[in-house]
Amino acid sequence: MRIATVAAAAATMLVLVPSALADGPAARVDATTATILAQPYQPDYVPLGFDSAFPAAVPNTAPAEDYTTGSIPGSPDLPAWPPAFSQVLFASGDGAPLFGMLALHPGTHPGVVVAHGFNTHGYESVIRWAAMLYARGYDVLAADQRDFFYESQAGYGYPSWLQTFGWKESQDVLAAGQYLAAQPGVGALGLVGFSEGAQNAVLALAQDARRLFSAAITFSGPADQNTQLASNPTASDALVALVTPNETTACGALADAASHYGTTGFQILANETAMHAQASVRVPLLNFYSADDSLVPAVEAKMMAAYETGNPLQRTVELQRGEHAYFFDRWWQQRAILLWLKTWIGSRDDGIGTDPTVSQTPLGAPASAQTVDLGSPTRAWADGQLAPYVCDPAQGVPGDPR
Repeated sequence: MRIATVAAAAATMLVLVPSALADGPAARVDATTATILAQPYQPDYVPLGFDSAFPAAVPNTAPAEDYTTGSIPGSPDLPAWPPAFSQVLFASGDGAPLFGMLALHPGTHPGVVVAHGFNTHGYESVIRWAAMLYARGYDVLAADQRDFFYESQAGYGYPSWLQTFGWKESQDVLAAGQYLAAQPGVGALGLVGFSEGAQNAVLALAQDARRLFSAAITFSGPADQNTQLASNPTASDALVALVTPNETTACGALADAASHYGTTGFQILANETAMHAQASVRVPLLNFYSADDSLVPAVEAKMMAAYETGNPLQRTVELQRGEHAYFFDRWWQQRAILLWLKTWIGSRDDGIGTDPTVSQTPLGAPASAQTVDLGSPTRAWADGQLAPYVCDPAQGVPGDPR
């Protein structure tokens, strides 16, 4: 009984540390990361009950559904957006039209941009995460990046505004932040990114001269897009054919985008090395990866860790099991996002909550006991992992910093 009481007290103290006890941003990064890793993570998560982020009875589901049937319009697995959300249309920095789903609370509250991954239906794939954040008190914009389903259907995509796998899309993420910040009552901004949206979040933060965003948390973002494409060209081409309107291969899409934007495919990918961009990020940034990821090779976590060296506001963590972007334990992932954002943008707002909107599967060990030791990788080592240009290796390495 005494052990259980002490453990419970310690857990309570950990939750209090980020907002009450930590002194200075670096200490708060340490404390909040420790709090997140102290939460139980159950890789054998069983989705039960309903997701309270939705007013209707929306069943809790396995996270993998977020990027399969749970993100396809017309599918019974795609929940309806909560009534507070409405579709908006805004423009990126170069004029590209972008759709998003926006929800604002009365009064003044912090806001969060949710950046989706490389998913055919764009913002639909993050509906559960956007709804969760709104339910816990945040103003939310689940924003599309260019030339996904809704843009294509409206005539705002191919052939006018082509996807680039990160270069232009990072500018779209930044534009989403600008749009949300301009809404009445929106305070400090946070950023949550998944998969390619995680990569684009880091790229956007590096370009955020106005410091629109105060903090970010990402999941499974490629450390370098060219290296990501080259890790499995066949799979990359298949994914491009599935997701990108009117394209069948990655190199074909790059060639079309290069022609449209007046550059080269090599130069496009040279702008998409998130690990290098990370060195220019000046706000708290927490990156999560999974060692069993079938899309983003586990080594990319170590590459990101190499480039966080020397920055006390950045952490990269790799879990042993979780697959890709939407990790196995939805409860833990919601909790991680809510704890991180509460520390950096929600600590002064009593209406901001940190409790997940889905059920917890018991018997999960602390996440800290289920991580991979990333060691102490150097930047030179990380640069050595960069692949030659996927479309023409003879041209060299797009992400080479030299």
